[in-house]
Amino acid sequence: MKYVRKFAGSVIVAALLIAFLNVISKPPIERVQGGLMEEEAEVVKELEAFAADSQSLENDRYRLEVDGRFGSVTVTDKTTGMQWGSLPEDDSIRMLPGNNKRFVRSPVLVKYSEGKEFVQTYPFKEQGTLTVSRLEDGVRLDYALTNIGISFGMELRLREDGLEATIPFDSVKEGAQFRLVSIEPFPFFEAGTETENGAIVLPDGSGALIGFREDHPRYFESYSQFVYGGDYAYASNVLERVSSIPQENVGNWRQERAALPVFGLYRDERSFLGIVTEGDSDAKINATPAGVRNIKLYRTSVEFVYRNDDLVTLAGTGAVPLMQNRMITGDRQVRYVLLDGKDPGYAGMATAYRNYLIRDRGVTPVETPAAIPYQLHLLGGALQGEVVGSSFVSVTTFAEAKKIIDELLGQGIDSLEVTYDGWSSDGLYGDQPQHFPAASKLGGNKELDKLAAYAEEKGVKLYLKTNYVRAAKSGDALKRSTEAIRGLNKETVESFNSRRSTRQPRGGAFYFVRPDVAYDRYLSREAETFVKRGVQGVHLGAMGSMLYSDPGSQNALSRKDGIDAWLRSMELVRERVGSAAVDYGFGYALGHVDRIDDVPLGSSGYAYSDEAIPFYQIAVHGLVPYASAPLNFSDNPREQALRAIEYGAMPSYDLTYDQPSKLERTLVDDVISSAYEDWAALSVEQYRQAAEALAQVQGRFITGHGRIGPDLYRTEYDNGVRIIVNYGDKAAKADGVDVPAGGFAVAAGKGKEVAE
Repeated sequence: MKYVRKFAGSVIVAALLIAFLNVISKPPIERVQGGLMEEEAEVVKELEAFAADSQSLENDRYRLEVDGRFGSVTVTDKTTGMQWGSLPEDDSIRMLPGNNKRFVRSPVLVKYSEGKEFVQTYPFKEQGTLTVSRLEDGVRLDYALTNIGISFGMELRLREDGLEATIPFDSVKEGAQFRLVSIEPFPFFEAGTETENGAIVLPDGSGALIGFREDHPRYFESYSQFVYGGDYAYASNVLERVSSIPQENVGNWRQERAALPVFGLYRDERSFLGIVTEGDSDAKINATPAGVRNIKLYRTSVEFVYRNDDLVTLAGTGAVPLMQNRMITGDRQVRYVLLDGKDPGYAGMATAYRNYLIRDRGVTPVETPAAIPYQLHLLGGALQGEVVGSSFVSVTTFAEAKKIIDELLGQGIDSLEVTYDGWSSDGLYGDQPQHFPAASKLGGNKELDKLAAYAEEKGVKLYLKTNYVRAAKSGDALKRSTEAIRGLNKETVESFNSRRSTRQPRGGAFYFVRPDVAYDRYLSREAETFVKRGVQGVHLGAMGSMLYSDPGSQNALSRKDGIDAWLRSMELVRERVGSAAVDYGFGYALGHVDRIDDVPLGSSGYAYSDEAIPFYQIAVHGLVPYASAPLNFSDNPREQALRAIEYGAMPSYDLTYDQPSKLERTLVDDVISSAYEDWAALSVEQYRQAAEALAQVQGRFITGHGRIGPDLYRTEYDNGVRIIVNYGDKAAKADGVDVPAGGFAVAAGKGKEVAE
């Protein structure tokens, strides 16, 4: 009888497994982006227009008109007559086939899922309805996509600088069968044609342009990236799947992330800057070049994400698609800042974002020294694998750090900031997120205290770099079961560093620390110890470059919760210790830190983008000091030094007292050229050249930037200073000054050639 029950149970399990495989193996309905294939298109005739009322609204400067036929908006500047709108002019869509024409006219795009795939649609296709009504201070548009049972409202309000659209979360409804994934409002707002003179502005790294032109290759993909980078709780957001084995998935080739919650488009007469003011933690910035879907329009927009999905590995079943069960809560809001006049380009748009940071976010300029600090980063040590166990290898003790400081001061460096990494127990990665005591092989707490006191005596600002974000699996401090994030499969999320050449995983695994845990159980407890050690700042590292949620734990966290915890951490450090710094500088950190390191100085170089621009720097310079990635780690230090000067970034150097070859068999395999003796003279020379120019614009706002010759770029500041950089191999003349080949010049000053 026992064997009969076992056999019957096996038969039932096998039958269920066959049924499940039969369901998931059925090919999905073939759809094109935003429309059905021809076979399906005949089943349901799409609507050509809504039957809603039109409404209008005015403030002192603007007039808003809502067209009830299409749910489109037009904003008119009453002083100039300039207009901005969400519906492209008829000439640009007249020749499009019917489904594309309705797609372009749609005021919103919606993604939904029945559980297996994401499908993009729009109200006209789903027999949607629109109701337009007046609010006390705005206009409300209520959409109902009848066929899929999804509805939501969008409230429009005029502001002194443009238009604001809000999707209240309590207005979002869905049925039992179809799950809402995302909403993309006004996807064709101010869309441009191939014949116009203009460009899309991407928040990719420092910023990038997609220029309008008729003569371009055929594009098959668009820009669609999460604000603040992908969520590390979902492997498909940050990794490229190349194998059924999760540990073999490779890192994304794209080096840069969307650091700011912005997007925009400009042309000769006018431009707009989109700012995601609510819901930025779960939003994507989309940009589509002309030709995709055979629509010859350049467009950019924000896509508000309500659910994420992932391919997860379940025991014995391989990779299975899973989606968040509950929607991500919270209102979503985007502001369209409308610009016209003599400079509607990216410099004017970045200036508008800076004004938003100051006026709406309350960001105030960080007090900066008159001289540009030499940014010195030192590495203490790390654990080295042995045949049995591990040992600590030191490359810069606290006493050796003092020697380096002495030498730099002796060479006439009168402004110096030192950031010390790998100083804690077991060195870099080690036992973090627990940091104290200081590593005994480096001199322990006693020698660290001496270094801090000496630095303060000499006027040197000392930061200790920390890691409250990624804990090495080999460490003992983190309680994996309760303190690490979990994915949709409820398993602890593991990550790996990627090799630069192959993007394959390298070294040991890491866990992501829950942001609330990082603050409550680690940083809050260590804050007073930093004060006791006498340091003047704490570098919070990846809190400015990594953002993630925890969807799989019993007490789930959203990315918004993650931002809140990171900001509490930054403010705690500033309140207790003095100064806080982070890497990369995601937009939420602005106004909460005193320095940004490894600031993006370029873009990812997508095939459809034309060039990198310093949008980030134009917006941030004068508010928060920022530094380049270490010049000694660059493939082309001279060009990187020029780029730092062009973008107003302090040069930085990541050095060790000993040769980095001592770090073999450690998790630190990206420190190659760092010996102080090899870089002492060159780094000082490069620093002095850059400091001479940048000191003239310290704390000043950037007011203009652009290419003024084949290899010449000019950056203008609000005090009238202009810095011109020459990337070419021939000397040039600009603004009345000579600019050396491979060098720079300050207008009305003497040109300098960058050392190499």
